[in-house]
Amino acid sequence: MIRVAPAGTTIKTRPFQPVTRRTRNGTAFGGACVRTGPPITGGLSTARKIGIAPMTTHTLSLEAINKGFDPMHAGESIRSVVVF
Repeated sequence: MIRVAPAGTTIKTRPFQPVTRRTRNGTAFGGACVRTGPPITGGLSTARKIGIAPMTTHTLSLEAINKGFDPMHAGESIRSVVVF
């Protein structure tokens, strides 16, 4: 099952599920590592193997960073880039 639960949702499970080796795994942003992910993504972008623009929904200046939360809370932003 792949999905994103709405904010504030509680996920229920039965106690017998771990006995049958069923597990739940969570990830954010595809499980990218914050230490190694950005340099790898930047290198792939520089080598033109992937495009960053299709993955970016908003570009913000550092001064407007607080306004960047508005589209995120409205569900209109997937990834924003902060230019400083």
